[in-house]
Amino acid sequence: MKVIIAGGGTGGHVFPAISIAEEIARRDPGNEILFVGTKSGLENELLGKRGFKIRHISSGGIVGKGISKSLSGFFSAAKGVVESASLIREFKPDFVLGVGGYVSGPLVLSASLLNVPTAICEQNTVPGLTNRILGRFVKRVFASFEGSYNFFDRKKVMLTGNPIRQEILQNVGKVNKSEPLTCLVFGGSQGARKLNSSVPEALSLTGHKDLYVIHQTGRGDLQSVKDAYEQLGISAEVIAFIDDMAGAYARSDFVIGRAGAGTVAEITALGKPSLLVPFPHATHNHQYENARALESAGAALLVRDEYAEPKRLARALDILLNKDKLNSMAENACKLGRPGAAAEIVDEISKMAGVT
Repeated sequence: MKVIIAGGGTGGHVFPAISIAEEIARRDPGNEILFVGTKSGLENELLGKRGFKIRHISSGGIVGKGISKSLSGFFSAAKGVVESASLIREFKPDFVLGVGGYVSGPLVLSASLLNVPTAICEQNTVPGLTNRILGRFVKRVFASFEGSYNFFDRKKVMLTGNPIRQEILQNVGKVNKSEPLTCLVFGGSQGARKLNSSVPEALSLTGHKDLYVIHQTGRGDLQSVKDAYEQLGISAEVIAFIDDMAGAYARSDFVIGRAGAGTVAEITALGKPSLLVPFPHATHNHQYENARALESAGAALLVRDEYAEPKRLARALDILLNKDKLNSMAENACKLGRPGAAAEIVDEISKMAGVT
């Protein structure tokens, strides 16, 4: 089977793509996988480390960019459609999958027009413009939330969950039994200024002196966050970027973080209680909707970014830092988790591609 996976730009798009690719390769080493991305995206570094082939096409954003940049993005995307058609004729894929990001639009659209079986992954509760458009052309939409039924043809939607990296899945079902209670704080690969400035003081205001903290800050706030924990007398491991995310999850009892699709998928698969502060400028406010879905299921507490000052976060943490509450939230998170997402998606891809 020959598969093109298109998308990238951020870890939220690239890591699910890698999970699916690894599952395809695991089933048959003879399967061929080609990634299509942009020259500047995170996919180049991450895919190169794993030995996957990658090609590049033109693409660009259209929504919320201003007239000049939107026009530039439109023409770049149009050029990308032409480039995609040439690439598809050269590689001759049995299936094309879009995982999100600007680059998935031209490639998946071109594949649909050339009658190649296609699908997209929608990681969020509220889809962006690219996937809303592609949803009209593709044969299947692999969704992470039931809310996707509101935006696509229900007959196309398959609720699979968001694929998760294999190294993280190895910790499914494992419980941190070490002392003291450990909190993992992270706001994505670049860190989150709001969490960096508010969380140390918020944790100190709870009065839980036996807490241990693992805090990913991003590069800009590393020293200031280190200083804050030291001044407050809180034991903390402060890191600019966590390379071993699987290990950090395994050591943690609960999570404070943003509500990107990847984070939500990982904490539910692992059954981690969480306090979520959605990034307020995410497209269509999708992080808020992601967090609200978890809060409604009793798997997380939600505090809006504009209210996430230390005292408000401390009040939320006082609710969270109760043994019975942590246990019930962990159970509810597990109910939402879909650790078998990649396998379900590859099963369907194989069927649609005519591979038994």
